[in-house]
Amino acid sequence: MHRHFSIQFAAATLIAFAAPITAAQAATLTTVKYESSVNVQKTNFDKFVTIPKFDPNLGELQKVFVQLGSEVQGSIRLENLDAQSADVTANLAAEVSLLKPDKSILLTTLPTASIAQSFAADDGDLDYKGPSGATYNNLSNTKTASTSFTSDFGLFIGSDTLTLPVTAVAKSSGTGAGNLAQIFNTLAAAKVEVVYEYYIKKPEEPKRKVPESNIPLSALAAVGVCTLLKSKYPQQA
Repeated sequence: MHRHFSIQFAAATLIAFAAPITAAQAATLTTVKYESSVNVQKTNFDKFVTIPKFDPNLGELQKVFVQLGSEVQGSIRLENLDAQSADVTANLAAEVSLLKPDKSILLTTLPTASIAQSFAADDGDLDYKGPSGATYNNLSNTKTASTSFTSDFGLFIGSDTLTLPVTAVAKSSGTGAGNLAQIFNTLAAAKVEVVYEYYIKKPEEPKRKVPESNIPLSALAAVGVCTLLKSKYPQQA
């Protein structure tokens, strides 16, 4: 029984040794990030950002992360023109959007800088100061939005660049008085970040060569078969 098992094991080992040995092709998950910006400027504007597409020769794309960072800057001038005091709220805001090439919205944000103040009744001077008015300079705020893709990468794959529209529309407003003089100076900026996550394939390792034997495999196989037969049918004394 044990001899029979040992012969079978030796035969299996011989076959495995004779088979060609190849290294499995390993892959490493990595990322590459690109950024493009629109500088601070007056709204309303239509600008563009340009990002390199993912080169498929780098590996197999797994995920695309897109982030839109936006900022609103500017000033607000308010004057209560009512005959009585009023509690006024005002927002310096800009709707900043990142669009696809077909102009559909990819991401949108609304950074807003807010103020709230009580004003006295109209003092007769439209000077945006004093008890009935005020001027607010150097206002700013930021907002971020993001999204991810794990399929349908067609928009992002290629050997060229991806150009995406960026728009900024002023959404500033003030409320609280029936007669309210207001002046907004609204500026906006945008920063777009794209991260490609992909498997980069390592070069395949060279195949290991099996040392050549002076004894042909057919001869080794024949010896194994003969040994197996002798163990199965022992000679009679």
